[in-house]
Amino acid sequence: MVGGENPSRGELVTSFETKGASLDIKSKRGRSSLRFEQEAIEKFSLAHPEYRFIETPKDRPAAVDGVFMKGGVINSVVEVKTRNVTNEEMRNRFENKWLVTADKIDAGRAAGRLLGVPFVGLLYLIPDETLLALRITNERGEWAFRFERKETTTQKTINGGQVERVNAFLPLETAREIQ
Repeated sequence: MVGGENPSRGELVTSFETKGASLDIKSKRGRSSLRFEQEAIEKFSLAHPEYRFIETPKDRPAAVDGVFMKGGVINSVVEVKTRNVTNEEMRNRFENKWLVTADKIDAGRAAGRLLGVPFVGLLYLIPDETLLALRITNERGEWAFRFERKETTTQKTINGGQVERVNAFLPLETAREIQ
């Protein structure tokens, strides 16, 4: 299925539901992931000091990880993810596609559309210390590229387990690399 449609009803998602969200960020692995997320934001901020990141609370579920502000105005809605893979592995093993839970990108899209700003994803590749910045939607909530959605079995949380859910496979060809 192509991005933008809710696969079960063929309609656009406009809510900020966080289905089954738990606070795995409080675990040892979760805290480690949070440290890498902070490294990603710091790397972006050093490359683009004109932007300020305002994060959502980490003690409860949130639709997105935060927003970037520029000149005191919200500039974009942001989702930050970290992966323990190299850039080469991402290109070869994962076909240069970033797997993200479809609910997450639908929530980010809706938040951006409601605020009138783009939705951006930041993917931090831990071994390379490389940050990929990907514009996912424009300020009207229109997808920046075509992508596939499909139901797959993936790791449930940072702490393991498995779950079958709809995931989005975002192509990284247009991502900007920040070293």
